[in-house]
Amino acid sequence: MSDGLLFSIERRSLSSHCEIRPEMPTPLPTTTSTPPVTVALPTYNGARHLADALRGILAQEGVPFDLLVCDDRSDDETVSLVRSLAGDRARIEINPERLGLAGNWNRCAALARTPLLAIVHQDDILLPGHLAAHVDAFARLPGLGMAISAVEVIDAADRPIPPTVIERPDLGPAERLFPPPAFVAELAHRNPVRCSAVTLRAEALASIGGFDPSYRYAVDWECWLRLARRWPVCWLPLPSVAVRWHPDSETHRFKRGSADLDELALLLDQIHTLDRPSLPHPSRSRRLAHRLLGRAFLNRSLDALHAGDAPLALRCLRRSLSLSPALLLLLARDPRLAAQMTALSLAPRWASRRFRHPDQPGQADSVPTSGPA
Repeated sequence: MSDGLLFSIERRSLSSHCEIRPEMPTPLPTTTSTPPVTVALPTYNGARHLADALRGILAQEGVPFDLLVCDDRSDDETVSLVRSLAGDRARIEINPERLGLAGNWNRCAALARTPLLAIVHQDDILLPGHLAAHVDAFARLPGLGMAISAVEVIDAADRPIPPTVIERPDLGPAERLFPPPAFVAELAHRNPVRCSAVTLRAEALASIGGFDPSYRYAVDWECWLRLARRWPVCWLPLPSVAVRWHPDSETHRFKRGSADLDELALLLDQIHTLDRPSLPHPSRSRRLAHRLLGRAFLNRSLDALHAGDAPLALRCLRRSLSLSPALLLLLARDPRLAAQMTALSLAPRWASRRFRHPDQPGQADSVPTSGPA
């Protein structure tokens, strides 16, 4: 999943005029007893932080909502925990077979009964006022397809993580409305959208065919891209979700391979080919995407070197420099990093033994993902 791939952003002003679509979407319910939004919680073995996620959802005020839990056949206490904490406020659906990430998200969408859908990760926390702010945005902007919020980032113990450690999505201090396909430009080099901070118009998600299960790592990023081509997107600058980051998770631990980055490279190439006419500065955007992806490959090379995987380290180093030769300047400014990468290039096996970190591979050194190359 691409939530952790948050890169730097070039600021640009966009028109706040929202293009009116030929067909008007279904209006939101006007009675206070009819829920306008489904909060969908796709779960799989999420008992560790699920109580916090449920409490954040159940504490939302100012707007009625349906709570839908789609469990992907957990073998821990996830389902029993939902039943004990949410009771009859939650509609629990257990998938007949394992569907995987995209499949479970699509099942959430298929089972939702409301015009709006918010898919919340099982270890994230909705802050007070989140749903009310998002529903208000859709009420004010009848053609809106997606609303996204700023986020806070917390660790496994609920402690705030400063922006200097983990970058937050940031599209500016004021509310912004992106007419289609303007938001594509914001997705052309990084994913500024955290899934739990999104509310979708169900009709918009259905119109693009939902989440694509052929993607394993960038499934959310690719979906936002298809939606942004056709529907307006609204940015809400007030942080209203606490996103949990823990390095031992599947998303953040060292990956033995580069399949996630390879998939991301294909998606970025698609954007800069198919969406080139809609990008304000396509050549600049492609260079930025290559530079940031090159840094990601360089970080993966360093992680692989510290894990003792010389072939992967060398392959990722070569891919990094092919994407962004200017990264050689970055290496030149960091003698320690330069020494490791030079040794890797000249004597891969020796380097993987010499620089291996047996306990925490890849954590002692890292390549920044922002700043000059």
